Amino acid sequence: MLQSWFMIDEAIRALKNKKIILIHDFNDRENETDMVIASEFVTPEIIRTMRKDGGGLICTTIKEKDAKKFNLPYLDDLFYKSLNMDKSVLNSSDMGYDTKDAFSLTVNSRDTYTGIPDNDRYKTVKHFSEFINALGNNVNVNEKNFGKIFRVPGHIHLLIARNNYFKERKGHTELSTYIVEKAGLVPSATIVETLSDSFNSMTLDESEKYADEHNMVLINGKEIIDDFNKTDRVLQ
Repeated sequence: MLQSWFMIDEAIRALKNKKIILIHDFNDRENETDMVIASEFVTPEIIRTMRKDGGGLICTTIKEKDAKKFNLPYLDDLFYKSLNMDKSVLNSSDMGYDTKDAFSLTVNSRDTYTGIPDNDRYKTVKHFSEFINALGNNVNVNEKNFGKIFRVPGHIHLLIARNNYFKERKGHTELSTYIVEKAGLVPSATIVETLSDSFNSMTLDESEKYADEHNMVLINGKEIIDDFNKTDRVLQ
């Protein structure tokens, strides 16, 4: 139990200090480790590290209640409403590790060119974090404001963390957004899966080695959810 609280404290301290942490979800879920940083602290160098050392899909999160303030949709919902083909392609019952995904729109900041270089993706994340911060401060922002700042499709994948955090879903989207909010930061995380030279995701052993070599905090999903259940059910 002491180790659990210690790692939570270490992870929060690292996030506040603008550092990347590593979150492993669960052996019986994705069994993957993601790099995680508070979106407000993303830099071009962070994007480069995620691209080269992570290698997965670079995504940025938002809480569902914030997404609803400007009608940001789940991608599944858009597909169900507009996909003009057989809907069986949307059947994800064989996904294995979850019943729902978190994907929303892909976006580029309008202050980018192609949107894919490290500098461009940094700008998109930075502007999205600023937009979420304005939402939290009750600044008058809406869909029109969003459209003035971003265009779709783009190169940053937005993920929506489900309401009540872990009641409906226990993915990296919820784990990372919760711990960033717990740290008192803008409630948005930028994350990427860590891939291995074995053509698979990094194993937990590989993640532990990477964390040691780069002086990063590695925390598991159970510790985060235990912390939520014991101390922070108000963060929903």
